[in-house]
Amino acid sequence: MAKRKKEKIKIMVSSTVYHFKSDLEQLCSTLIGFGYEVICSHIGTVYPVPGKTPEESCLVAVAECDFFFGIIFPMYGSGITHKEFQEAVRLNKPRGFLAHHDVAFAKQLLKEFMFEENGDRNGFKLTKRTPVMDDLLVIDMYNIAIGDGLPKEQRLWAQEFHKYPLDGAPFVNSLFGNEARFRADLEKLKGSE
Repeated sequence: MAKRKKEKIKIMVSSTVYHFKSDLEQLCSTLIGFGYEVICSHIGTVYPVPGKTPEESCLVAVAECDFFFGIIFPMYGSGITHKEFQEAVRLNKPRGFLAHHDVAFAKQLLKEFMFEENGDRNGFKLTKRTPVMDDLLVIDMYNIAIGDGLPKEQRLWAQEFHKYPLDGAPFVNSLFGNEARFRADLEKLKGSE
């Protein structure tokens, strides 16, 4: 009897691109090399659903992936990535995140200005773009990623990195490098729902 070939795990890589193209391309190449199917708009692997906008097609891709992997860079982009994060949480997709150190740093630095004492976000925002961060919405994305405000047992890990090859890539290797283990853990997660 012929052995049935396993379908590749579909990993959606969701990220802004501006300033970080080479890191994103390296990450996608690594995942493809590990044997995953990578869904990422930057490398052209998001199916452009006929008649749908790019944003709608990206949200369909979130629904179709097996694992959502978000990367939070300090540049916000068009807002589609933010909506992808929200959709992944809404659908309770298995997910993981990388967060640039500057975003986590800015969250702590600006906490007293951005958040009320009860933790609610107020309307504070940057009045001008800066070369290191263009919009505080990246901090809102970070909070979505980690489950800020949720009970501790419902929060998720967002690995901080400063230079992707040095401290981001090792996390990607740890999380995805053993495809069989990752597949088994995803199956366990599905079984517990």
